[in-house]
Amino acid sequence: MASPPTIHVQTKTFNLLMAFVFILCICNVTLVFWAVERDLVQSVASHIDLKNGVQRLMKQIKQARRENLLTAAQARNLTDDEQHHALHILVDAGVDLTEDVVKKLPRISDIYSQYGHTPIIRNLESCKRFRELVPKNQRLMAVAGMFNTGTNILGNLIVHNCAIAGRKKGTGMRQQVPWGKHNPPTTHRLKHKSKVGGEGVNQSAVFPLVIIKDPYHWAISQCRHKYFTFWEHDAENCPNIMNVWDEEPTDVTVEYATTLGKYETLIGLWNDWYNEYEREASKYPIAYVRFEDVLFHAEHVVTTVCSCVGGHITNKGKFRYLEQSAKVNNGTHAGANGLVSSILRYGNPKLRLEGWTKLDYDYTQEHLDQDLMDKYGYIRPVWNRE
Repeated sequence: MASPPTIHVQTKTFNLLMAFVFILCICNVTLVFWAVERDLVQSVASHIDLKNGVQRLMKQIKQARRENLLTAAQARNLTDDEQHHALHILVDAGVDLTEDVVKKLPRISDIYSQYGHTPIIRNLESCKRFRELVPKNQRLMAVAGMFNTGTNILGNLIVHNCAIAGRKKGTGMRQQVPWGKHNPPTTHRLKHKSKVGGEGVNQSAVFPLVIIKDPYHWAISQCRHKYFTFWEHDAENCPNIMNVWDEEPTDVTVEYATTLGKYETLIGLWNDWYNEYEREASKYPIAYVRFEDVLFHAEHVVTTVCSCVGGHITNKGKFRYLEQSAKVNNGTHAGANGLVSSILRYGNPKLRLEGWTKLDYDYTQEHLDQDLMDKYGYIRPVWNRE
């Protein structure tokens, strides 16, 4: 017997109703997702606007703070025109300056009297060769230099300001060469891998950036922290280039990663170490900068060497100074100078022979490599003590 027609009608009606309810649910869910997406987009946009607003405000505050500091220093006669170069460096770096520090800032004529008028960056003619030899995605630039020459400062500056486009990983900037920044190149390059950053690096794709420091200031830096350099001296007798106890040259031993270096004196170490790196220029692309230029002309130096390897300045083209000490305050780097103390010390020619004796000075006058001094524009100090 056939089913009553009413049952079929009821079933169809029920199915249509359920389909309508299902479609309605989907529509509601879609509307909810749209609302959430809209609110999320608005929230992100608001966050971006807020972030950009905060950044603009911070820039305005920094600029106002900079102008106020400069104006206040001039109005209160804390500085003269010759001190403005050092003052601008510290203000741009965001340093909190005290009146006492501002009064002690070095004069530009004092800086010139030690290092000359213009920054010196040597062997930039090898940049083009490096760019031709090494593809962009493989290029690296890394720092090398003797102990106490500002390798950490320079390393931090290039890492935070320069990048080579086209690399799959990283910026191409390295704190140190993979064979160890303090190690002599002939015995370590292509023969040794540094424990820090040495593994898995094609050393032939590295452009070494060698940093040098004025030998007179450098010898005193060694007194404050000798690292792996050993010679007879004490707190009262340093740099002790000519031994105060027997008036003979004080020999020096340096522990490198794979070798021991033997030198007649600290001056002999400075001569030999940098002359060895000078000879490397005939073998592969390399450039040389002065610590003093990194300190007093940082933006010029970093921008130049960054361009050398085909890089560009990051941070939207705005150079970033580093106010804090370039070395951590522990372990082998304890007691290292920060930006303020470095500017006060290395801008002051009166501190260039601090701790030196007349014997030290006379020996250095005779044995310091004048060719190196001329290449790097270092002006010898005059002995003016009794």
